[in-house]
Amino acid sequence: MRQWLVSLIVAFQFLTRLPIPVLVEYDKRYVSRSVLFYPVVGFVIGSILYLASLALPPGAAPLHAAVLLLLWTLLTGGLHLDGLMDTADGLGSHRPRELMLAIMKDSRVGAMGVLAAFFVLLIKWASLWTLLDRVEQGTLSGSLLLTLLLTVPAVSRGAMVAAIIRRPYIGGEQGMGGLFRDAHAGYLAGALLLLLFPFILRPSFGWLGLFGVQAAAAWLFVRHCVRRLGGLTGDTYGALNELAETAGLLAAVYISF
Repeated sequence: MRQWLVSLIVAFQFLTRLPIPVLVEYDKRYVSRSVLFYPVVGFVIGSILYLASLALPPGAAPLHAAVLLLLWTLLTGGLHLDGLMDTADGLGSHRPRELMLAIMKDSRVGAMGVLAAFFVLLIKWASLWTLLDRVEQGTLSGSLLLTLLLTVPAVSRGAMVAAIIRRPYIGGEQGMGGLFRDAHAGYLAGALLLLLFPFILRPSFGWLGLFGVQAAAAWLFVRHCVRRLGGLTGDTYGALNELAETAGLLAAVYISF
């Protein structure tokens, strides 16, 4: 039981900036097992965003969307955005594989990275604005907004688990991703079961559609990375999370629940 608790703490400390003042050991055993709890991290992030939306007064959906997006980014410390920008710089360079990997390791951000972050944040902000406006207009219930905010960050992190376990890691032993090599399919199965929580909370075909869109976006991106790079790195894991979240928010706007 203690090992599972430590793994849960590792998941939150690694993926968020939530203040958890517990010193734990980051070895392969705990880090690999922590992937099981990635959807739980997504649920907590979504719950915090929903509670924040309740605290905001009605009548300023664009501003509220920006506040929620800022909070969302602060909760993760921009970890995944950083990976997105590095990945965009590398893949967008259209250089040979080794040069792309070298560009991704460079701490400097190029034009492709800036553009990727800009458009991802823009789509997220506009999607949140639309959803919050629908809540104010009464066409979207608060309970459905909660379901959406629970689902989107949880499924994106579930996609990270699938990528970690099912696709080769090429970031090297010194990268943080090397600690995940002991993760196995049982953890993925557990993570997928946890993802069913929002569906159990509010069963609908719309939720299945939302899940399908995020899963498809994640699969296409991972397939592209494996074809171009030969595998995945820590940066591509972060990019995967951002793109799956963006696809999920965009789908939430257009899918009928």
